[in-house]
Amino acid sequence: MDFTGFGWSIFWIFALGAALFAYLWTRSAKRRTNQAPRLYMEALRALVDGDDHTAFERLKMTANEDSNNIDAYLKLGDLLRKRGRYDRAIKVHEELTLRLGLSKSAQVAVHKSLAQDYLASANFPSAESSLIKILELDKEHHWAASQLVSLYERSGRFDEAFDARKTVLKITGQKDGQSLALYKTLAGTKLASEGKKHEARVEYKDALSHDSGCIPALLYLGDAYWEEGRATDAVDWWTRLASSHPEAAHLVFDRLERAYFELGQFGEISKFYERILEGNPNSTTAILGLADLALKKGEYDRALQQYQHVLEIDSDNVAGRVGVISALARMKRWPQVADEVDHLLDAAAFSDHNYVCSKCGNHESQPSWYCPHCKNVGTFRMWESHAQAGAMATK
Repeated sequence: MDFTGFGWSIFWIFALGAALFAYLWTRSAKRRTNQAPRLYMEALRALVDGDDHTAFERLKMTANEDSNNIDAYLKLGDLLRKRGRYDRAIKVHEELTLRLGLSKSAQVAVHKSLAQDYLASANFPSAESSLIKILELDKEHHWAASQLVSLYERSGRFDEAFDARKTVLKITGQKDGQSLALYKTLAGTKLASEGKKHEARVEYKDALSHDSGCIPALLYLGDAYWEEGRATDAVDWWTRLASSHPEAAHLVFDRLERAYFELGQFGEISKFYERILEGNPNSTTAILGLADLALKKGEYDRALQQYQHVLEIDSDNVAGRVGVISALARMKRWPQVADEVDHLLDAAAFSDHNYVCSKCGNHESQPSWYCPHCKNVGTFRMWESHAQAGAMATK
């Protein structure tokens, strides 16, 4: 056989080998393609059954068999996040963002999983970017908008929380002037803390345009005018709060008493308390206000009667118990003073103005519309006693 014949033999050997390889590869790929749907269905069934281990293994096999199964990668990353392996979950999901040709719905799903990764790992700036990207792709994505509200609340960015909340309300078709007003008020308090008092007042008044009865806006507007030496204007805002919200009137009692004394209108504070009691005869704070005035005037019997009336309404009222002791001491009724001190010690765990967060149970001694512990907005009830507010903690 000459060299030419030998060369053709080699050629045909290689050709047949290549054909055989192509045939075997095609059969293997077809087998893999046939296996991928079965593996994926097994993974889904395992997820439904709560068998995360099997689901994880089947999802890995599915991804190896069919790299185009985006949902398999998504769920694989989600399971990694569930296991606390945030870095690996982020890597899996971030790689999906680099894929070309993904549908809009697939892109939304990828960025949602990625946002969940970032939130779980407390990487809030990256979470914010992913949430914003979702809303760019789908402006009516309720979950993303709601998560942005929570994220902005957590970081104290109340102007942005206001805008995100408006987006949520637009998506749901609801109205909620109270929450919008509260965000504006909190934005105002932030400006006030920075010395921007005029800008703060603008925010408070903007809050009232969303909710004319917004308690903190009315309260802080009065405070702002008081700090400027405009006592009359301060009184107007505080009395407006008390008139529109008798249940929260105790928030302004001390403020009004101080303002009326500065204005020389000593009789007005008594009239104010009496007006409160006309609408709410069991307002312990109003009764205490009248009792304190009587005590200051030396009307000890009258003061004692009013303090005792407070205790008839709320036997654990510390201020009422202290008032009784003060009145009895001025009347030199020492044996009774000793008895009342014992009662006071029993009631020492309670306080009328012990404010409790209805989300996390955090206690604050001063009024607050933003919980410093759980970073939630509007979870305190400013007009409830310790016992009442404590019951709200399970809400």
